[in-house]
Amino acid sequence: MVLSSISVPAPDRDEEEETIHYMFASRYDQSPPPRYKMPEKSMPKDAAYQLISDELMLDKNPRLNLASFVTTWMEPEYDKLILQSLNKNYIDMDEYPVTSELQ
Repeated sequence: MVLSSISVPAPDRDEEEETIHYMFASRYDQSPPPRYKMPEKSMPKDAAYQLISDELMLDKNPRLNLASFVTTWMEPEYDKLILQSLNKNYIDMDEYPVTSELQ
């Protein structure tokens, strides 16, 4: 397992606070970030990327999920279209009128 959670007593409360213990990102940052609140200090961008990447790695491989009937592979052109449209706000139909036509 890549990540696990450890309990550390909080100094100002009686209850314990959950923190994230991460193995691979520890070469970038030695202090474990809190799980349920914003940390008081920032972490290096490499450590944040590795931490999120490690968490996502725990998800199962969608190509091996035979119980769902969803597409897990697309042609490269579809991937390009998705990447081009990631920064659009699809709720704002006045700003992006073509989006409402596509729906």
